[in-house]
Order: sequence, then structure tokens, then C-alpha cells
Amino acid sequence: MNIRKRELKNGLVVASEVMPHLRSVAIGVWVRSGSRFEEPKVCGISHFIEHLLFKGTKSRSAEDIAKIIDSVGGQLDAFTDKEYVGFFARVLDEHLPLAFELLADIVLNPTFPARELEQERKVIFEEISTVEDSPQELVHDLFLENFWRGHQLGRPILGTRESVARISRRDVAEYFARCYHAACNIVISVAGNTRHREVQDLAERYFGALPAGEAADPGIPPAPRFARMLRHKPNLEQTHICIGVTAPTRISEGRFCAHLLSNILGGGVSSRLFQNIREKRGLVYAIDSVLNLYHDAGSLVVCAATGPQTAARVTQLVLKELRRLRDELVSAEELQRAQDCLKGALTLSLESSSSRMSYLAQQQIDFGRFYSVSEVLEQIDRVRRTDIRQLARRIFDSSVNLVALGDSNGSLLENVALRI
Repeated sequence: MNIRKRELKNGLVVASEVMPHLRSVAIGVWVRSGSRFEEPKVCGISHFIEHLLFKGTKSRSAEDIAKIIDSVGGQLDAFTDKEYVGFFARVLDEHLPLAFELLADIVLNPTFPARELEQERKVIFEEISTVEDSPQELVHDLFLENFWRGHQLGRPILGTRESVARISRRDVAEYFARCYHAACNIVISVAGNTRHREVQDLAERYFGALPAGEAADPGIPPAPRFARMLRHKPNLEQTHICIGVTAPTRISEGRFCAHLLSNILGGGVSSRLFQNIREKRGLVYAIDSVLNLYHDAGSLVVCAATGPQTAARVTQLVLKELRRLRDELVSAEELQRAQDCLKGALTLSLESSSSRMSYLAQQQIDFGRFYSVSEVLEQIDRVRRTDIRQLARRIFDSSVNLVALGDSNGSLLENVALRI
């Protein structure tokens, strides 16, 4: 494994993987400042800052930033999650110094122009409207809100119209100063056709003077809430449903077992949910299971959309499949198929410099070390049928959380027993 890691004097960690068969190189700056680190009154500020960092620095305008990356045919992007924010660039290997300097300038030297702040506020309002217009996204946000009610993990990453409208330039500057520093809060990862020494020298040059600061506080772990939420949304042809329970955390020993269980339940067209609810009964077009795994919490969620008159039936059938996993051993064929599926998907997903760069950063953030792909594949192969049933017995042991979104009043779902 051609990977190296170095910790700078200020505590910042830089990791690199050399991939000499490529002509590209990807660099990421990962900041531990996602939405779970926010106060309720400024919900959405991490995402707001992600937008604003591209709107000008002390030496460059937003247009300058765009022209620089376009001039070398590169890619520049960012995202905000619940536990971290990521800023990425992908360029030809010869342009790594340029990309490194550009990302450093964006992340370390923003000016937060007042005019741009108001402009981006309107952009984020439109982004929130986009989610409202996408029932598949909205129902999942509502599920997390209902499942972890009152906790930061339950709040939307984008914030709400009310919270985003309240965020001031002073709020932005204060939050930025609190989170964007070196020790424990920033990881730099690079993968592609480069040299370890070059990456370390660039990191030292552009990030070596960054103050160490203090690690951001994620707060206490959330307590799950098992309840029913039926939200009316007019003009929807279908009722969109999320049914969920707790799951192992992203760093727990049980994470591999959870991924396999989720795959067997609803991970593809051969999964139990797809075969038994779509193929055999024709009650849905799409149905799957999703894992939301965080450092200290997790949920497994079944997502489906169906007609209002069949929503209760689909809910009952989903609960039946959860009981089957809890009460019966999966077949050896099912487990082998799920293992092969996960191993294939993981291996294929890591064939680009961008994906390897992300993998490096996530391994460092989660574990402080790097697991090779072969180590992960071995862990997947170690899971046994009895492990799947043991996990199912633990997480499918009582009630579930149900969220439904549709044009009907949801009365047909009010009397569905939410016991597994």
C-alpha cells in the first residue's frame, strides 16, 4: 500500500497515495465542521460557509477562482455533510501545485463579501425549495428529524429558511474562526500521480502556519425516537415512506455486518424488498434500504413510494421482512451474493484518483489509520449468517420510526402497528 501520512507541527494531518499509472491527481481539504457542530439558531451555517468560500479571497474574486481551474481543465467542488465539509480539486498531475495553492487560498483566506453573502442566501433558499420539490429527499430529511428529534443529527444540512435568513456576516466569521484550524479539524488527502515528498512540502508551505486551535465538539450522541410522522404535501401522486431503526456506528465492529444486512434487505434488484414487494406484488416502482452511519450513531432506513391506498400494505410487508431477518437465518447463497456485491462495488468505486483521495480522508477521520482494500474485503468475508441474525435481533427488537409524505391525510397509516 503506497500510502504515507505526516502530521505537521500544528496538528494538521496530510495523507497521500501514489498512483503512478494515472495522469491525474486529486486533492481534498476535509474540515470537521458539518451540521452537527452548529447551534440551532445558525442551523445551516456550515453549508452556507461552503458556498461563501468560493466567492472571493483576499487576492482573488469568485471569477478569478473559476477562471484558474478552467484554464487547466480541472474540476473544483465541495460538499457539506453532517460531520464534515470537503473541498476538492482534480487536475492533471503537472498542475498539483496550482490546485494546492488555490484550495489553500479558498479555505484559509475568504473575505465573505457582504454582497455575495446576500446573493448566496438566495441561492440556498432555492436549494431548500429544490428539496421541498423532491419528495424522495424531503421524506428522508423528515425521517432523520423525527428519529433524532432535538439533536443536531436530526436537523437538515441546508438549514431552514428561517435559520438561513437569520445568519449574519458576523455569525459566518465567528463560526469560520472556530472551526477552520488545524488540530483535529482539518485533514488534507491527495491521491494520484505525485510524490509523497511533494505533497508534504506543499502542505507545509500552504498550511504550516495555520493555528492549531481546538477540536470541534460534536456534542452528545443522539437518542433514537420511535414515533409516527404523517406529513401532508399536496399534489403528490404517491405516498413516500421511510421506516427506520437504529444501526451500528460508522466506526463500530458491526459496520460490515450492517452493510451486508442492508444489502440483503434492500440493496438491489435481487434484494428481499425488491423481489417481494415490487416484483411479486407490483406495489412499488422503487424500494431500498439505506444506512446513515455517523461517528456515534446510525440508522437503517427502508424507503419506498406507493399509492395512498397501498401505503399501509407496503408498510406491513416491510415490517414482515424485518421480522424474517430477525427470526430466520439468511441463506448461504444470499450472504455470498451480498458479500460479492459489496466487495465488487467497493473495488470498482476506488479506481479513480478522486475516490482514493476521499477514501484516504475518511479512513483518517474515522480511525486515524488506513485500512487497505484487501483488509476491508477480508472483514466483509468474515461475516457469517449467524452474525446477520444476531444484528437483526438487536436492531429489529421492538418499534420502528415511520415517516410518510403524501397528498392524502395519512389516515390509512394511523392504525398500522409499528411493532416488529
